[in-house]
Amino acid sequence: MDQNRFLFFRRTLCAVCAFALVLSLTAPAAHAANEAVPADTELTQAQAAAMAEADAAVSELLDSSGYAAMTVDERQAAAEAQLKQLAGEGLVQPGSIRYDEENGMVSFSYDCGVLGGILLTDWEDEPFVDLPLAMPEELPGPLDAENDVMPLGNAIIYYAFDDTVNSTRYPNYLTMQEAWNGWGLATTIDTDVTVADLRHMDDYDLCVLSTHGAYYTYTTGWLFKQVRTAPVLLLREESSFWDDLRYGFDLLTHRVIKVNGDYCITPDFFAAAYRGGRLEGTMVFSETCEFFGGSNILDLSMSNALLDAGARAVVGFVNNVYAVYSRSMLWGTVNQLIMGK
Repeated sequence: MDQNRFLFFRRTLCAVCAFALVLSLTAPAAHAANEAVPADTELTQAQAAAMAEADAAVSELLDSSGYAAMTVDERQAAAEAQLKQLAGEGLVQPGSIRYDEENGMVSFSYDCGVLGGILLTDWEDEPFVDLPLAMPEELPGPLDAENDVMPLGNAIIYYAFDDTVNSTRYPNYLTMQEAWNGWGLATTIDTDVTVADLRHMDDYDLCVLSTHGAYYTYTTGWLFKQVRTAPVLLLREESSFWDDLRYGFDLLTHRVIKVNGDYCITPDFFAAAYRGGRLEGTMVFSETCEFFGGSNILDLSMSNALLDAGARAVVGFVNNVYAVYSRSMLWGTVNQLIMGK
């Protein structure tokens, strides 16, 4: 593994306009490091059951035909009404409900302190664009009996944009996998990404986060309320009673939150999972929107958490990013590394 890392990371990264590259040996601590840890860090079955009851009510709203036909303003009103009803039932903290108009999200806290959210906008289906990934002429021929390409290392693509069924995105990643495997970069695609999976990024030289992202705004504090924001990675792993118990500590410490019933990753998750530099030598490329912040405001909390954990380089985007563009940047950047440029 060490030799492969050396061979792979001899390559240099070229700077490309319109996307942000953060490369550092040291970085300031993540902004949330000084937040107090809740007194109770073990989720009880009663608390998990209460969250499941709240989630069921929210899911019933989100899955209804009436909600699908609503405008964003109507969805906001419906979501807030539902959460206020849940607050009256003791399932949601009354003072925690907050609407972030710019990011289209209603955030709240479950009664136990776990953070939740309702994203009001739907993900737009990527239109089919016939732009095949061009094979660079300077790359060596694929690994075969006549061309023994030296292994460069290993990579994983954490793919959570969709379930891959009838997907216009997913075939592009299969093309990347086949090409990179042939050129000596052993590449795996994870299409069922879970919170637990993201604890094993240190097994790879290159980790690609191919999922949706959002900028999460929430209210925190007991005596003195404060408004905080953080970029989050939205997974497709649906929350459940038993998984809530399994991830209980991460949920209570806000390393993991729940949006529309799915688990999401905050910067604190990476800071805790790879404490002590466990991510040393790994490069991270994120395709998520708002990975480096939103509204043209640079937020390095996610990248700092990864860099503090030892990541060799972190690549990502500010604001929203078109899938075709982020994918092209990923393809081009990794190919440049393979070619030693």
